[in-house]
Amino acid sequence: MGDDAASHPARRYNGEDRFSALPNDLLGDIINRLPFTDAARTAAFASQWRQIWRSTPLVLRDADAHLSEATRVATVARALADHSGPFHNVSLFSCTASSLDLELPEWPRLLATKSIENLSFLNKQTQPQTTLSPLPADILCCGSLQSLSLALWKIPDDLPLAANAFPNLRKLGLVRNDTSNQYIHRLLAAYLDLEYLGLVLDGKPERVHVCSQSLRCLLLGLSKVEEFTVVDAPLLERIIFFKPPYGGTDCVRFWIASAPKLRVIGYLDPRIHKLQIGDNIIKPNTMASPGTVVPSVEILAVKVNFGVFWEVKMLASFLRCFPNVGTLHIESVPHDPSVAAHEPTGEHHARFWQVASPVESLRLHVRSLFIHKFQGNQNEFAFLKYVALNARELRALLVVSPDKKIALALAEEVNEMAKKLDCPPFQPWTARGLLESPRVCNVLISPKVPFLGVHDPFRW
Repeated sequence: MGDDAASHPARRYNGEDRFSALPNDLLGDIINRLPFTDAARTAAFASQWRQIWRSTPLVLRDADAHLSEATRVATVARALADHSGPFHNVSLFSCTASSLDLELPEWPRLLATKSIENLSFLNKQTQPQTTLSPLPADILCCGSLQSLSLALWKIPDDLPLAANAFPNLRKLGLVRNDTSNQYIHRLLAAYLDLEYLGLVLDGKPERVHVCSQSLRCLLLGLSKVEEFTVVDAPLLERIIFFKPPYGGTDCVRFWIASAPKLRVIGYLDPRIHKLQIGDNIIKPNTMASPGTVVPSVEILAVKVNFGVFWEVKMLASFLRCFPNVGTLHIESVPHDPSVAAHEPTGEHHARFWQVASPVESLRLHVRSLFIHKFQGNQNEFAFLKYVALNARELRALLVVSPDKKIALALAEEVNEMAKKLDCPPFQPWTARGLLESPRVCNVLISPKVPFLGVHDPFRW
């Protein structure tokens, strides 16, 4: 068969356009899978391709255009002017509102007519101290939107917002916009089916109060914010904190007033989060009581410097506040001079855990314990000894590190420690090393963001 094939010379391409003979729906699928600039170029092939391009739902990303800023802006403007829509996704991270205004003054109105499903628009700043451009009102008229992320805009209180303006909106991300608590409240009241809210706040507003009858997930990066309050969120299941990519991290009062279905929270950081539950501010040595606990939480993540006695005591208090935690993540953090916190004492805290009041969640409920960035120092081992002697339901203790060899070696040290303790003869757990997954950088726009479908978002 090989000899027979070799006996026939390869056919030469004669320049015939064979693609155009394909069915239009298949051609449309090809265009849909191309980067936007390549998809637009297909219109030059023939009139048939031009019609198909104009009628095919597109994905518009200005990052796909590896061009100068002026050419990139012109390309986006041409797409808005020439393509009738719909656009499945529009991601604009390299264009400024001012440059689009010069190229195509009616771009906000055109954008609102394209039946966009997912819109992410970062209004790129040419200089760090540039005054933010006002958000065009037409952006808030895209009734087809299912996901909306806005960054670096001025959103004035008098910006019109129709009742139920986005009947299909499920996800909203607001990143470093100049807006007020009142307008955020209006947005949440207007989006009746909103499930996912991501906020990166840089001091504007300084206080945020969240009320939503539909919200299920909060993703927060708080900088220069004095107070964040979950006032009334009956369906809220997750509160996930991350370090904001801009600015410093100041202490913020985080107040949980009413979130009866809250199941996941973290990473709580005692250096940053001044936790308040109901009318009670959580302090070192806070004891469990009906007014200081959130019994619905099942997955908890906490950051702690085991070398700082105040933080160790706050860790115990946080654990008492969430008595039914089954999965616990602890990230062991070094001293960070950029974060206002207590200085490491250099003391060993084994005595604290020996005499500490019972921690119900560790004693009766924690089945999985993840130790992230474990260094193997004495204060970390003092805590793990307490866990080994008291955690009756523990089934998995995982030492997580970016270096798998280090993770395996430290896990073996933990097992050796447990063997020397007066533990139950049939200890149901063995420490294991686990390689840490890379952290997602831009959590508000990345497809890897921890949505509700992921059972434990702190494992990813």
